[in-house]
Amino acid sequence: MDVPLLAATIGLLAAGAGACLLPVRADSADDLGNGMSSVVIPRHVPTSRFRPRTWAFLGISAVGGLLFVGWQRPSIPQVYTGAVRDVAVAITRDPATVNGYTARLHPATLFLAVAYIAGISLVVRAGPGRRLVMLAHAMLYVAMSLLTQALMITIGIATKLLIAPFGIEATLANLLVGGLVVMRLTFTSFALPRATVLPVSRPRWPWDSIVTCCALLSAAALLVVAYAAASEPPNLTTAWQVFLPLYAVCLLLAIMLVPLWLLWWASRRLPAPDGNHPPVDVIIPAYNEEENIARLLRSIDVAAERYGGPVLIVVSNDGSADRTEEIARQEIARLRFATGRILNGPNGGQSAALNRALAVTGAEICVRVDADSVMGPDALLYSVPWFRDPEIGMVGAMEEPRKDAVTWFHRLRTLEALFQFRFARLAQSVVDGVVVIPGPFTVFRRAPAAACGGFPVRMNGEDTDLTMQFGRLGYRVVVDPRIRCYEDVPRSAAEFIEQRTRWARAGFHVYARHVPLRSGSAGPRVWFWTVRRGFSWFSLQTGLVAPIFMLELALTHPTYRQNIATFAGVYIAAGAVPVLISVPFAIKQRQWRSLCWIPAWFAYAFLRRLATLEAAITLPARPFPAPLRAPSPRRARAAAARVAADTLAIRDTT
Repeated sequence: MDVPLLAATIGLLAAGAGACLLPVRADSADDLGNGMSSVVIPRHVPTSRFRPRTWAFLGISAVGGLLFVGWQRPSIPQVYTGAVRDVAVAITRDPATVNGYTARLHPATLFLAVAYIAGISLVVRAGPGRRLVMLAHAMLYVAMSLLTQALMITIGIATKLLIAPFGIEATLANLLVGGLVVMRLTFTSFALPRATVLPVSRPRWPWDSIVTCCALLSAAALLVVAYAAASEPPNLTTAWQVFLPLYAVCLLLAIMLVPLWLLWWASRRLPAPDGNHPPVDVIIPAYNEEENIARLLRSIDVAAERYGGPVLIVVSNDGSADRTEEIARQEIARLRFATGRILNGPNGGQSAALNRALAVTGAEICVRVDADSVMGPDALLYSVPWFRDPEIGMVGAMEEPRKDAVTWFHRLRTLEALFQFRFARLAQSVVDGVVVIPGPFTVFRRAPAAACGGFPVRMNGEDTDLTMQFGRLGYRVVVDPRIRCYEDVPRSAAEFIEQRTRWARAGFHVYARHVPLRSGSAGPRVWFWTVRRGFSWFSLQTGLVAPIFMLELALTHPTYRQNIATFAGVYIAAGAVPVLISVPFAIKQRQWRSLCWIPAWFAYAFLRRLATLEAAITLPARPFPAPLRAPSPRRARAAAARVAADTLAIRDTT
């Protein structure tokens, strides 16, 4: 074995990883905000109605797939496989054994990664220079993937272990490489918020990290063993060999959540209500919410009756142009068990409206409710007792779709919410890994919210950001299955994609604010779940390109056609794991009708992936070459002053 060449190969791979991580570590020069509640970045570009860039991306992926499987002079997979072989042979000096490894190497993941990078580079709103730099990331990915595959062959030969460039471990390594490259592409190409400047004062809770690591390792071991069994010669076909590892890795999160959920179920201790009823302030940001504001206020009054303590409702009217203020005023006059007031201000966005309301409240416990939601009758009764524990800073509810209008989106959102809230977030709460308590219903302590500067303005994901900030201050976040909140659900595909695009763009914004390389770690919610979100940018888009590639592979290669049902089965089964986990919860909650819509889950999940793509497309691209110097303190202070002036422009019409 050529040890110097092996060391050089490892060094090149490490240099590539460093080149990916350094831009993530550097703070953004595009944000003129203050690193706390003020974010000042270029505004995103809304997607046009007919989504030409999305269709162009899918078209580029289709053309790229045809070239990948059809180009024969020379064959692209053979060129890549030959390069891997040459590097591995140069290191090991064992061509016969290396040939045995590379004979089964099918670089499907390579195409999925290159197709995504090329597609996003060609459809974003950017100049030619920026597009070329983005395209260069495809070359970086190919180089890092090639080195990774060659090193895995070397390790397999040297250790005689079952490590190969075609198993789950290799697919996981390729996805990690793809995640690193896509993170670099994202942080160098788009204008994103700077890191939060809130210091980490979280106590050390090593048990959270230990349990998270154990769950992760057990899930990975289970996947490797399962794939080893499936890879026995009688079970192995080309279709399984190429795509099963890719989608098995997608199951990693769901599998690792199972032991965490069982721990929650075995150790759950839900505080019971007692005779102590401290004051509660409910803040509601409202912009053109005449359709639902009356229903919401009535539901809060019912919850106040069940609670029995003083409840103040503050409706922050964010420059509504409809009858929101009039209807809210009428309903406040009819309140029996709560009191209310209305704040009017210019339209400045949801965060500005929330901060206006937060500024006039005085209760230790605050509740944030979106104006298009409905509060459950026992929401206050069960949420307030949690705050007897000084470590608890935020409490969330079980979210369900509202019942006043039902479409197939409501049915499938019910299944999605059952997985997210009754399974995933309860499991995450065991290790304080909950990344977000969503805006439809959030109960939180007022003091740490004020210490964070309130809700960050001019960025998406203010609810996620506040949850992350609470974690930095050392407060734990819990979700109570007894509390219910009923959220609004889009009624059409266009509304659904627009909503999920905002949610996905929030993921980019919050990730930039809280990625550990920039702002430090504050428990598993940062070092694992936040980092996993960054890598999911890559895996989600490979899942968007994969069905196009599988169909082309089956149509152009006769040897694959007999496995087209296998392709479809693997793809659908991998995406259906969350909905299958939600089935027993749906039965227990008597959501029978939603179960009838399980066959439509594939379309629902595909629309979610499209929304993630559109979120990337709508991010403002940075100029090339990007400015190397940070904005001057004077410009940053001026931008922050403009934001402060906007939030102080309040006309109190109580």
